Amino acid sequence: MTKFRNEIIVYACIMALVAEIVSLFVIGPDPFFVLGLVIGTAVTILGFIILVKTGQMLMDDKKKKPVVLGYVLRIFLYGISFLFCIKLSLRAGAGCGCGFITVHFGILLLYGIVYRFIKKKKNPLNDWIGPKEWNDLSVYDDEDDDW
Repeated sequence: MTKFRNEIIVYACIMALVAEIVSLFVIGPDPFFVLGLVIGTAVTILGFIILVKTGQMLMDDKKKKPVVLGYVLRIFLYGISFLFCIKLSLRAGAGCGCGFITVHFGILLLYGIVYRFIKKKKNPLNDWIGPKEWNDLSVYDDEDDDW
């Protein structure tokens, strides 16, 4: 899981760098946009780390409370950082918004393009051996169901 998390973080940083390069051509050099982008990227990476950690805790301990607390913490971090950036300037807020989606675009790039089309590496999300239990619908057949 650590390798999976670290790959996505690296690709998120790459996407933030691409966003900054594109912004240089669109709005020119703006330190507020860069600051917002850095804050947004840092918060979304921290949120992703919290998400992975709470997911591991759910799988290990079967407790839902850390997942709910992690969700509330992530939403709080996103809100506070976005509010801070908006108070600085609108461009810092736009940069923060772009930073929030860097992890999502990193995942899209890594698992949607690199693993699917370029196929340099084996997709770690598809490395199960044997049939998947949840694909067998007879396992979930409920005879009392009136659907």
